[in-house]
Amino acid sequence: MFDNEKKRYVTVNHTVFPTEGVAEVSALYVDTGSGDGSQPGEAYEIVSRRGIRVYAHRRVSLSTFFNAFPASYWQHWTKVRAVRLVTTVEGRGLISVYKSSARGRASALASKSFSDETVTFDLPVTSFIDGGSYWFDIAAGGADATLVSAEWQVAAPDGWTPGKATVGITTFNRPSYCLNQIIAVGQNEHVHDVLDRVIVVDQGTDLVSDQPGFTEAADRLGDKLVIIRQPNLGGSGGFSRAMLESLGSEESTYVLLLDDDAISEPEAIIRAVRFADFAAAPTIVGGGMLHLDDRSVLYTQGEVWDQNKSWMRPSGASEYDHDFAEDTLRATPELHRYLGADFNGWWMCLIPTTILREIGLSLPVFLKFDDIEYSLRAREHGYPTVCLPGVAVWHMAWHDKDPTRTWEEYFIHRNRVITGLLHSHVRNGGFLPLHSFLGDIKLLFMLQYSAVRLRHEAMRDVFRGPGGLPDLLPRKQAEIREMRTQFIDSKVVEDFSALPPVRRSSVAVMGAVSKPSNPISALILAARVGVRQLVIKQSSGSRRNPERIIPAQDITWWRFADIDSALVTSPDGLGVAWYQRDRAMMHRFLWRSIRLNLRLATNWGRLAAQYAEGTPRITSADEWRRTFDSVQQD
Repeated sequence: MFDNEKKRYVTVNHTVFPTEGVAEVSALYVDTGSGDGSQPGEAYEIVSRRGIRVYAHRRVSLSTFFNAFPASYWQHWTKVRAVRLVTTVEGRGLISVYKSSARGRASALASKSFSDETVTFDLPVTSFIDGGSYWFDIAAGGADATLVSAEWQVAAPDGWTPGKATVGITTFNRPSYCLNQIIAVGQNEHVHDVLDRVIVVDQGTDLVSDQPGFTEAADRLGDKLVIIRQPNLGGSGGFSRAMLESLGSEESTYVLLLDDDAISEPEAIIRAVRFADFAAAPTIVGGGMLHLDDRSVLYTQGEVWDQNKSWMRPSGASEYDHDFAEDTLRATPELHRYLGADFNGWWMCLIPTTILREIGLSLPVFLKFDDIEYSLRAREHGYPTVCLPGVAVWHMAWHDKDPTRTWEEYFIHRNRVITGLLHSHVRNGGFLPLHSFLGDIKLLFMLQYSAVRLRHEAMRDVFRGPGGLPDLLPRKQAEIREMRTQFIDSKVVEDFSALPPVRRSSVAVMGAVSKPSNPISALILAARVGVRQLVIKQSSGSRRNPERIIPAQDITWWRFADIDSALVTSPDGLGVAWYQRDRAMMHRFLWRSIRLNLRLATNWGRLAAQYAEGTPRITSADEWRRTFDSVQQD
């Protein structure tokens, strides 16, 4: 198995360390075993991007998100059955190699003493079908010891050719974020080895090329950096432009999509490309999402698609928002299991160009669900998606966002339904029509009439079929933003003192209201709220004075059960919106919701066939090229 004569070894994972923001992110790179977030200063010191000094008589472990080797994923998706660990160390000490099982149990495999040398371990990749990783620990002797570098290498088969990627970054008026992304990609020279080009599709008016520091960042990339300007076509339009450009390059084996408001771990780009290079079949390689504002927290490491609901959930026993500063990788058994993924967010996602050529580019849906739909479409053509541990970006978190309170709700609802029509192969879409209806009811109970109006517009556009989606791409956002302004719940007032004082005017005619304690009590309270909002006219005083203040983090339907108006703070904390109950609007929107969702359920089969037939045309490179040409002419 380990006949090394004449074999060409390729580095697929470099051991890396952060060179800034160490205190925040160190738990993702180094584990001291202390359970305190692995802060430097007590056991080690980072001396370079690849190097770490371990203090005398101390021990550190590389059993971490970014530095463990994901052996299970290599066994699942490649033909690699052996990996070589090569470490260069200075000083004296001990290197110990460990492996974990799918249950998260660690076992020591081998140890070697070192004294100013290169230490090598050859390890099998043969017993990880259900999960498990490799990592190593370093223990210093009587004096400090330094890990100069460490690499995980695999033998390349005869005729193997390394791949290169077009990195596509789409941006819209986030020039400083986008510039940071360009810097992160460009400042690591090792990343350049896997780059064909970095294409920035700038769809805004505040241009990244006008930012201070852009020239210096561009110089690092040289002629690899390409800036393309086009009107705002959303994420799907920007990323499809990068996809199309990658198809025009003979050097690009892959396109790697990166969000503009994400910060890369540059090593992740190399790992994604090399994993795809060795994959047994063309494979979409995704990365996890770490929170940009809480940098040791992993939002997700793989998600799956529930076609009964047309919605996503975490893979296996994993959960959203895992904090490695509180629970290390060694202390989290569920993250040692192999976790399958049905799709990956386009905050970071590598797609082979062979897949682009066969199944086309993104759906022209502006934003939301384009990434989910693409992986589901690829899967139906036999191409898997893998969310690879050790590959991730830091991205703006969702917890301070509420899409039902923005224009984005239109795209979320429309594109969820379209994705369901294309990829939910259960009768009449399973629970989706019911979920859609109940979602409307919940929003009506919360007096968010603007969101319900956008959802109904979304349904109407779904019924128009796939052929109209390209034409909606450049203009729909402006239309729905204007539509939303017609509702009072969309108007955020930043000057709180300009609003009238809070004063109760409505009467809780059906008794006091409290948080439901179980599903039965929730159903009873929902029935009461429905009757009240359908039968009892809103109080006139609720138009003169708001009746309650509801913080954004506490907004839920039952808090509106006994009032007719409320001041609701915005998710970004900039101001408040004055929600006001309107019985006539409740009647109108309720009956419209019933009609639209019944129509969706009863016409599901016909609509699904229509979208299945029309999708290949509207996602083709030729159709996207026509779209880009038309908006440039405008």
